[in-house]
Amino acid sequence: MSRSVVILTGEASGDLYGADLAQSLRARFPDLALHGVGGARMQAAGVHLIADSRAWGAIGVMESVKVAPKVLLAFQQVKRFLRRARPDLVVPIDFGAFNVPLSCWAKAHGMRVAYYIPPGGWRRERQGADLPRCTDCVLTPFEWSAAQLTAMGAHAHWTPHPLLRLARPSEPKEAFCERLGIDPYRPIVALLPGSRRHEARALTPLYARVADQLYRTMPEAQFVISVAPHFSPDWINALWADGSKQWVPTETRSVWNLLAHADAAIVCSGTATLEAALLGAPMLIVYRGDWLMNLEYRLRRRRLNLRWIGLPNLILQRDVCPEFIQEAASPEALTHALLPLLHDAAAREAQLQAFHEIRQALGDGRDLREAHEWLAEWLEKVGE
Repeated sequence: MSRSVVILTGEASGDLYGADLAQSLRARFPDLALHGVGGARMQAAGVHLIADSRAWGAIGVMESVKVAPKVLLAFQQVKRFLRRARPDLVVPIDFGAFNVPLSCWAKAHGMRVAYYIPPGGWRRERQGADLPRCTDCVLTPFEWSAAQLTAMGAHAHWTPHPLLRLARPSEPKEAFCERLGIDPYRPIVALLPGSRRHEARALTPLYARVADQLYRTMPEAQFVISVAPHFSPDWINALWADGSKQWVPTETRSVWNLLAHADAAIVCSGTATLEAALLGAPMLIVYRGDWLMNLEYRLRRRRLNLRWIGLPNLILQRDVCPEFIQEAASPEALTHALLPLLHDAAAREAQLQAFHEIRQALGDGRDLREAHEWLAEWLEKVGE
């Protein structure tokens, strides 16, 4: 019999996980109808997009207001589709501001909802209060998240984080360096300015100034800047030129090759920090926006009471990777902090040891069922 699944994502990381899920389920059920909200990866995996979320990524109130009209329009489109299609399973992935209310609506209208990677699952002190009532089950890559949600009344399961499988380089270091025109025997610093437009606009010139400063004391260093798939390399190059006249290669392919072969990295806070940890790239974690975001951060930071913003630090609940937020992210401060990651074996080893702990915390080496195995089991029961 035919089955149908709707996968709902809102950011680049969710698009990656949604595509992975779609491919696994399609391999198990060749006739499976897949619809959803996502981007290029999900579309390439055979998901028919109800709405395209590539331009939705935003941090903070100011940036969220800019994308709100698109998101609200898509919210109504998805509700109309769900009402008409009545899928066998709705699978929201992260992106709580959109997916939690939509999950509650779908559950109230008799649909089965399996929330994959719940928003804020990395938090150890609390989980989403609405998740037990608006889901049939929750699949989370954090053991403490599964325990808390179960105690709250949800049917929660701990599953391995998908990046444990997915984050792998696809080419050896020699081929990678040859392709980008860099020397495999000289230090390589990966620069990740983020997948949201406002992040790249703020961080790319900053990274350029860091590169200029480091060249003065370490001329053998090589920088490579990652370009998100939905950005133009010409745009990134123009932003880079605001901070430096030095040429650097741009990596437009998988960031996993860059992180796997880099000696150190400067990474915009987000999922990329976890990718860097899993690929063994000692890093600095940075977040800096425009003056409006800086003002918002100054006004809200006391109420937010955030000890850390980077996933490696949040997962282990300690200072693993140095963090530089807003005004603290100056070229001088980043250059000073980057040098030990390139020269100090003890500083590098401390991060690498912590990265091993992160793998274990995400389920590496544990006898856990993958999320797609749980979902396939439930789909098997459709119609029984």
